[in-house]
Amino acid sequence: MSGATNFSLSLPLTSSTSIEKGVELDYQWVEFDDVRYHIQVMKNPHILLLSVSLPPPPPPETTFLVGLPFGAIEAIKAAYGVVVQILDPPRDGFNLTLKLNLSKLPQNQGTVKFLA
Repeated sequence: MSGATNFSLSLPLTSSTSIEKGVELDYQWVEFDDVRYHIQVMKNPHILLLSVSLPPPPPPETTFLVGLPFGAIEAIKAAYGVVVQILDPPRDGFNLTLKLNLSKLPQNQGTVKFLA
């Protein structure tokens, strides 16, 4: 079974569930098409690490550059701007690791939603 699958992570940022409280999180999951994810929040509640591993082998029509589909890095930077830092090299076993600095999000956003 292959096809596009979206996974949505919503982080409510209300006064009762403030990000300032911090929650330690280390979670891994795999989608049906073998895309693996690892999300981690450690001591600093404003920093979230998201690692993604793409399934081997990629479709023959896909052009890869540095282990990612061509244009992926530029698309990530355009979509997330100052919130994201792309770690080079990515974590072991992953094609991409993003360091998301949630303190750089605009204030008074009701919910922050990341799509992977």
